Amino acid sequence: MMGEHEGQSNFYYNITLEQFVPTDHPLRAIRPLIDTKAIRRECRPLYSPIGRPSIPPEQLFLALVGGYLLGIYSDRKLVMELQCNMALKWFVGLGLDEQPWDASTFSQNRRRRFDKSGILEKLFDQTVKRALKENLISHHLSADGTLVRADASFKSFVPIELAMDPEEYKKRLRSSDDEDHRGPQDPGNPTVDFRGQKRGNKTHRSLTDPDCRFVSKGTSGTGAYPGYTVNAVMENRHRILLGLCAEVFRSSTSEEQGVLTLLDRAKRRFRFKPRSLGADKGFFHQEFIEGVFHRRIQPHIAADTRGSSLAHQRVRMRQRGEPYRLSQRCRKKIEELFGEGKEFHGLRRFRRRGLQKVRQETWLIGWVLNLKRLAKALTGVPSPA
Repeated sequence: MMGEHEGQSNFYYNITLEQFVPTDHPLRAIRPLIDTKAIRRECRPLYSPIGRPSIPPEQLFLALVGGYLLGIYSDRKLVMELQCNMALKWFVGLGLDEQPWDASTFSQNRRRRFDKSGILEKLFDQTVKRALKENLISHHLSADGTLVRADASFKSFVPIELAMDPEEYKKRLRSSDDEDHRGPQDPGNPTVDFRGQKRGNKTHRSLTDPDCRFVSKGTSGTGAYPGYTVNAVMENRHRILLGLCAEVFRSSTSEEQGVLTLLDRAKRRFRFKPRSLGADKGFFHQEFIEGVFHRRIQPHIAADTRGSSLAHQRVRMRQRGEPYRLSQRCRKKIEELFGEGKEFHGLRRFRRRGLQKVRQETWLIGWVLNLKRLAKALTGVPSPA
């Protein structure tokens, strides 16, 4: 027999917000890994001891982490999700009848407090320290770099001599639009015809994001586009990131120098000394190999036919060993980590502009990825995609 809906049977319900969150929800495994007291301790110098109480800073960071975990990168969409997603509301710590704040709260706090304080980098480091404490970190690492699209268009690139005076360049664009007889132009998106012009990083800069560059893999067959280089160092046991940072694109140099910087950073901040480093053929350069040897790390780098120096020969000698083959098999996992970040957590295209702000977004994504790894390693509960 076909059933009928009887409508609302009760007028009052004696329930809590936690009852809306399933017991096997992935956010339940991640929430205990975030130390809200540590966030308040780091943020205390950023707030005045007197005046009107602010929104708790730990709730702002929990909302950002929850949003990136669920694939929500827009501040306005995140606030909308906080109004209707009970699991996210519980994760942040809002009450059942408590309304979220305005979307501009995120941008104002970034600009006034969080961007220059380096709190996101410290929170990322906390996940690494927790993994070291739980003995989850292997001494065998993998390194790689990827290209991430910047929040800038091709139209925003102008010759460097014009980039020094943006207002004059905008006036020239408007004058060229007035001469176009095809109809009125959009003042916010003027017509720019750069067909046939030779544009490069030596001669052009973006007015929207001056730190981004035309990036390209070279042999991949894809055209250049505005972007940044993001380098990462990952341990091979649980795929936990020991370092992640965005750099201005400088061909392969940005990847090699960036990885060496991350290795030095791991030693300085965590007193961590790796034994081996796996990487692809893009790192098979004499300067990089010598830098790895200088740090007393075994370079398990994919060998190429080019190069005849002593450093190249020392890498080729290690091809016959089992540790080298294991490192080469594990180093592909870092590419899977990049793919996960691009597909689900906002690493495909940055939302912020400028190198310093882009680095803050990179630390946030790295924090999210490490929290997922920790949740799976410590509880066995799969984290949200």
